[in-house]
Amino acid sequence: MKVISQAIRVIDYENNKILARDIMPKFGEYIEQLIAHVNAKISVREYRTQSRDTEVIGSVLKIIENLDEDQTVLRQIDVIADRLLRKEREAQRKVANMNVKVQKGSLILALLEENGKFMFLLAKVEHTDFFDDTDYSIKSGFSKDTEKIWKTCLFEISDVRSEQYTANVFSNTVAKYWWHDFLELTELQSDEQNTKTAFKAIENTLNRTLKKDAPYDHMVIRNAIYLYFSSVEQFDFSEMVDKTVKQYTPTDMKEEKKEELINKLNDLPKDKHFDYQFQPVVSVIKPKMRKTYDVYSGIQLKVVSAIEELSDVIEAYQDKDGKRYLKIRIDDETTFRTFQRVDGNN
Repeated sequence: MKVISQAIRVIDYENNKILARDIMPKFGEYIEQLIAHVNAKISVREYRTQSRDTEVIGSVLKIIENLDEDQTVLRQIDVIADRLLRKEREAQRKVANMNVKVQKGSLILALLEENGKFMFLLAKVEHTDFFDDTDYSIKSGFSKDTEKIWKTCLFEISDVRSEQYTANVFSNTVAKYWWHDFLELTELQSDEQNTKTAFKAIENTLNRTLKKDAPYDHMVIRNAIYLYFSSVEQFDFSEMVDKTVKQYTPTDMKEEKKEELINKLNDLPKDKHFDYQFQPVVSVIKPKMRKTYDVYSGIQLKVVSAIEELSDVIEAYQDKDGKRYLKIRIDDETTFRTFQRVDGNN
């Protein structure tokens, strides 16, 4: 992979200005590490350009077509940076009353070539000043901490004459301004379709892997997954697997079965064609959470949504005579008093 062109622009939307930073020594190595991180990071979503004439992709194509003209390249880099400045100022105005601030940082732009194909990287990262204790000067740079990479977009361009291009986008927030307003992209799959496809694939995998041999763990993990879907603004598949399965301590599931489940889940986005990141549409899967259990002749237990602190709310046990019971925590006064048996002598 060869770095052909690279630039850094500090986007200061508060003061409405852009600062060009000099390319630091060995910055090409940082770009390569950044590309490797972006390619390895599976928490991305696929988008497509609306046309070849929108501002960002249009500028990228002009850069590729005019690589021998330094002034043209610099002019198009500034066009892209100017657009980000405008869109960040607009985004900040929209959230100003919510006590929220758009993350400030630097825009890294890099054109790379590999096997005759071009890639163009746009990355918004934290750019900080630091005190250098070797010569007591203030310097600036980028953190090696990948958590400081806030947003990325990687275009793959094999033909500059194409009418449409795809892009892999990562964002650490649900900020729509990055992909919609700044990059002018369209999702390949809607949030609703992603939600429906992802939940169905996950549920089928849980059923096939756990339902028969580890019914309790199956119930707890399924409940936790639905809670995750319904509680986050941005669904992140890797985070979901980590929080609901990797961090879970099994009750009746063996460790090798847990590893098998994790491996099967990790294959789902590519195998079943849904994005690693999207905004979940809970209404699509709400009917799927409804579940009815036969308890006793004439009695059924109906679950209509995910349950917080499930293990503290419902518990099965068996007495010394072999009779089996469900113990359920009640927060409804009428229901409690209906089933409360009071000793008449008290």
